[in-house]
Amino acid sequence: MADTGVASVIGSVGSGSALSVGLAPSTAMAMTYVAMADSIGLAMENAAANQQRGQVIANAALVQVLAMIITKGA
Repeated sequence: MADTGVASVIGSVGSGSALSVGLAPSTAMAMTYVAMADSIGLAMENAAANQQRGQVIANAALVQVLAMIITKGA
């Protein structure tokens, strides 16, 4: 009876390590996809912030030009 218990434990340990080895590539790709999604999200966030800053600068430039036109007269 003791031999079957030891064999059972060894078998379960062996199948557990085989399972983790079998899942390693898919886990690595999943981590890669998560990192890539995070990077793309940050890039999109930066693009939106840059676009907003550009719009603010364009509005400020327009205000300055209009102020110059008003002060100089048409």
